[in-house]
Amino acid sequence: MNSKTLRIFVALSILLMAGVIVIQYFWFKQAYNIQDRDFDQRVTSALRVVSRRILDFNHNPNNKLLQPVERVTSNYYTVQTNDTINAKVLEEFLKQEFARSDIRLNFEYGIYDCLSDRINYKSFVCHSENCDRSDSTAHYRFPDLNIHNYYFGVYFPDKKFFLLGDLDNWFISSTILLVVMAFFVYALMVIFKQKRLSEIQNDFINNMTHEFKTPISTISISSEVLMKPEIVNTPERLLSYASIIRKEASRLKKNVDTVLQTANIDQKIDKLNLEEIDVHELLEDLSTNCEPIFKERKGELLLDLQANSTIIKADKLHISNVIHNLIDNGLKYCEIIPRVKISTYNQGNDVVISIRDNGIGISERDQKYIFNKFFRVHTGDVHNVKGFGLGLYYVKEMVEGHKGKVELKSKLGEGSEFCLFFPQVKNI
Repeated sequence: MNSKTLRIFVALSILLMAGVIVIQYFWFKQAYNIQDRDFDQRVTSALRVVSRRILDFNHNPNNKLLQPVERVTSNYYTVQTNDTINAKVLEEFLKQEFARSDIRLNFEYGIYDCLSDRINYKSFVCHSENCDRSDSTAHYRFPDLNIHNYYFGVYFPDKKFFLLGDLDNWFISSTILLVVMAFFVYALMVIFKQKRLSEIQNDFINNMTHEFKTPISTISISSEVLMKPEIVNTPERLLSYASIIRKEASRLKKNVDTVLQTANIDQKIDKLNLEEIDVHELLEDLSTNCEPIFKERKGELLLDLQANSTIIKADKLHISNVIHNLIDNGLKYCEIIPRVKISTYNQGNDVVISIRDNGIGISERDQKYIFNKFFRVHTGDVHNVKGFGLGLYYVKEMVEGHKGKVELKSKLGEGSEFCLFFPQVKNI
């Protein structure tokens, strides 16, 4: 699947998932609204019956009120009675009518008195034995309404949870849908990961092909020349072509060794030859060995050795290779006169070695993958920098194999800084 097709597939998938979520939300809201309307009808019907029964209990013939029940909020109702209300009688009537209407819900009620112009009685009624409130005190602050008549108000504190409880099937279907979508998203992530691994693999194959093709071609051409009989008469040419074959064969061997050594890096970590080494002595030796290379490029290798505790337990060969790899990267990935600065300092219980260069830098996107095996910054078909994408992988694995860690700070066009943290050996 090419990149364009994958982008279209992802875009359509996102639109599809967004559409499914919107539709699910719409139908869930519709179902909730239907439940709410049904609840409102049952409550209104029950409260009308309670109102009539109150008037009958008071022997009040005026029991034909126009719309005595009013829904003030989604879970608060008022009922006008045009007569005094007995709290105990009202509570009993409410319980009976709510039970008949299958309203299995806790509620609070308050009774308004015209003479005092306020709610003068409030109480809480628990529907079940598993009620989370042991007292019968109403906590709801019944609002002051512009009603100058006897009325009582009923408040349902748990109405929303009650309605949602009746939508269990919707929750189950929504959960199943979310699980399916989660698997779908995971599948997309796997596809992207496989695509990236495929790109890395292709880059590695292209780089390896390029690295091997050139010396093989040179050896092949030189061999053809050496097979000509007249070459014996020109010993200087014979020696020259023999030297070319030897040089290119050595280059091939070096590349093969690099791949094989990195492939067996886990075994190498298990067999590290650990010894106490002085970091400053190691860096000074490396600086001396690298000096001719920097002179050839008219570059500069600086040492700023500030660490006080400099002894670490490490494999000298591999630590030297790690630092040399980072110095070599500073040279290879620099388009101007190279300048590499190596600093040391102590941080906590660690000896820190900082290798900073003035190269081309690494983008934030590539920094997440730069230590991955075979990963190289994508340069298309340009192979101006040789390598297999194994150097920084080797650096990270070796540093961590020494119980240390490596950190990268880099910006495009501003160079890179690699900080190596190694546990220091404490003096006894």
